[in-house]
Amino acid sequence: MSTTIELKPDSIIMEVRRLKEENAAEHGFDLRKIATAARARQSEHPHRMVTRIPPNAEQAHGDQPLTRPVLKDEL
Repeated sequence: MSTTIELKPDSIIMEVRRLKEENAAEHGFDLRKIATAARARQSEHPHRMVTRIPPNAEQAHGDQPLTRPVLKDEL
């Protein structure tokens, strides 16, 4: 006896894919233009950025908190 599972499209995944397609189309599907636009949006809202903490963060930054906004020169 075989069992088949009917997969339904997930509305959230469909929405994310639609938005990605729209964004890519706005930039002519040029990866460099897409990345440049993304960095520009990120620099407009540095408080929304999350950075990966390097393994030696406490040594490098002392008492500085391990999570912080990204500075423009770090982009």
